[in-house]
Amino acid sequence: MSQPTAVEIVKTVHSGEQTPLDTVRAALERAGNIGELDALVELFTDEAIAAATELGKRSDLASLPLAGLPVLIKDCIPVAGHPMRIGSLATSPDPQSDDHEVVKRLKQAGAIVIGITRVPELCIFGSTDSPYGTSRNPWNTQFSTGGSSGGTAAVVASGVVPVAHGADGMGSIRIPSASCGVFGIKPGLGLVPADM
Repeated sequence: MSQPTAVEIVKTVHSGEQTPLDTVRAALERAGNIGELDALVELFTDEAIAAATELGKRSDLASLPLAGLPVLIKDCIPVAGHPMRIGSLATSPDPQSDDHEVVKRLKQAGAIVIGITRVPELCIFGSTDSPYGTSRNPWNTQFSTGGSSGGTAAVVASGVVPVAHGADGMGSIRIPSASCGVFGIKPGLGLVPADM
C-alpha cells in the first residue's frame, strides 16, 4: 500500500520529473483498483484529467505549494458541478453551484480534485455505511473504516492519494484515522473554513 507522499509528489511536479497529468492519471488508476472498499462516491475522471492538463500549462507551476497533488473531498462540502448527498437519500441530487472555500483553496494551491469519498448518512455515525454503500477497511475488509470520514481514511490507507479532506465534529477524522492506521488531524476551531 506504499505510495509517494504528498511532499514527494509535489517535488516531482516542481522539478518537472512528472506533470500534473502524470500524477492524476496514476491516482485515478489506483482509485480504479479499490472497488471492494466502496470508499468512493464519485470519481471525476474526465474533469480531473482536463484540470491537470490545464494546470500543466501554467508558467508558475513551481510556485504552487500543492502543484499536481491529487486529492479527494469528503461528501459533506460542496464541489461545483457535483451533488453533495451527505450519504442520505433525503438530500438533493442536484449539482452544487459553487466550490466550498476549502475546495477553492486546494485548487488555488495547485491540487487536483479527483472525486468524492463516502460518508455515513448525514455524517453522524461512527462507521461509514449509508443507503449508497458501506466502506470497508483496506487492511481487512471484514472491519469498519470508522466514521464519518471513513471513505477518506480508506482512500489514504489504500494509497490512492496521500492526502484527502475530512471533517470532524465528534471524532469523524480521529476515529477513521485510528481504524485505518493513517494520520488524521482535527484543526483548531476557526483555522479552516467550516461553513457547511
